[in-house]
Amino acid sequence: MASPLEYGTARALDGGKGRLREAVEGATASNCGARALHVAAVHGRMPLCAYLVEDLQVNVDATDESVALVSVYLTVNCNGMDQLFHVSDQGETALSYAAVNGIVNIVRYLLDHGANPDKSGPRRCTPLHMAVGQGHCEVVKVLLSKGADVNCYSDTGTPLHIAAVFGLDDAMKVLLDHHADCNKAVCIADTPLIVALRAHRRKCVKLLIKAGADLKGLGSADPIIVAITEGLTDCLKCLLNAGADPNVIDDTHLDTASGCEDNQNLKWPKAQRFTARIPCRLILLDGSTPSVHKFAASHNSREDVEILFPVTSRIPSVRDWSIDGIMAYVKSKEKDDPILKMNPANMKIEGNKAYKRKDYITAARLYTMAEGDYPENVTLISNRSVCWLNMGEGDKALRDAQICRALRRDWPKACFREGAAQILLKDYEKACDAFLDGLKLDPGNSEIENAYSSPSIEVLVWKDKIH
Repeated sequence: MASPLEYGTARALDGGKGRLREAVEGATASNCGARALHVAAVHGRMPLCAYLVEDLQVNVDATDESVALVSVYLTVNCNGMDQLFHVSDQGETALSYAAVNGIVNIVRYLLDHGANPDKSGPRRCTPLHMAVGQGHCEVVKVLLSKGADVNCYSDTGTPLHIAAVFGLDDAMKVLLDHHADCNKAVCIADTPLIVALRAHRRKCVKLLIKAGADLKGLGSADPIIVAITEGLTDCLKCLLNAGADPNVIDDTHLDTASGCEDNQNLKWPKAQRFTARIPCRLILLDGSTPSVHKFAASHNSREDVEILFPVTSRIPSVRDWSIDGIMAYVKSKEKDDPILKMNPANMKIEGNKAYKRKDYITAARLYTMAEGDYPENVTLISNRSVCWLNMGEGDKALRDAQICRALRRDWPKACFREGAAQILLKDYEKACDAFLDGLKLDPGNSEIENAYSSPSIEVLVWKDKIH
């Protein structure tokens, strides 16, 4: 039951007009935009929540305005530095306020009175994402018991991705017990297992493997390769014991597993970005296939090479097929590679030169290496997408194009890139959707208008320009 003070406050807002609900619903805190139900929920005031919901019948799914009372930043310590992971700042419901603060009884009450467990804010984060991110397992259980979608996507992935990146193994157990899909990916190839490996969350890695996570990956976003890259020898052993294929190769011959960070709104902690690049020194001049042996050797991880040596196939280009021979071979290739000696500031320029002389593989490689030093330069990824287009590699062109769109949501060129890749893949409906998205951002863009009116991959590749 509401207190006399609270009831009197509602009447004061109404000004004697007899429209209490409308008056209360229209009132927001001047410093944060939170509504009455949001404030009651975040402070755990059950009687006030009941008064607002049952007596005044306010909209239980109403969202806050402006800058919210619970602008949510999750903090993680990475390499000795606290990194912030921005979950949400406005457009949230009272249920989200209660969930992110772990107020179980309010969460249950709001759900019992019609709150939508899957209503999301501007970044598509649901109450479940927020509860998982804060490790509030009891709230997670209540939300799931009331029908929350365990696999709902946000700009940061599924709740399982959030549990993986922050090493929240207890929350992960709850999600997996409720049949969370451990193979859903963001940024084309990043499953929760890949994310957990890159974040060095060993307990989560083991939980995901036990739950049946796919041990195969895409290109450098492969569990075996990531484990080696991150120096996780114990996880490498777990993967091999679980049946992961040790003969995996990087199908791009380049590192194309880039991040899904938004320049305006930080998503994953920067030190744990999805980039987690395979070192570019592994791209060998002799054109041989990159292998796990070479990845391990390039990291000076003799122990990993020793683990992999008896269970992987021989590489013809390595004459001395021994542990010492593999280590020596990789070091000699690194020493002889002129690109590795290049000034990073010149790599984009040299990549553009290679593109103009139609040496697309070299151009793509140079853009990849430059990206390592300038990860915020989305034009490098965009240029690499054009290289893949010219080489007829539609999947890789699409992957880079979609990464560009994630990095710069307001960039029409990224939409154009995706449309061109979809045409190469003969998915014309998705190509048109991408072009339309670009025209919404830049009405009258002749490049996109022409592509939309008469899509032809030959014309698109011929007319397309790098930046």
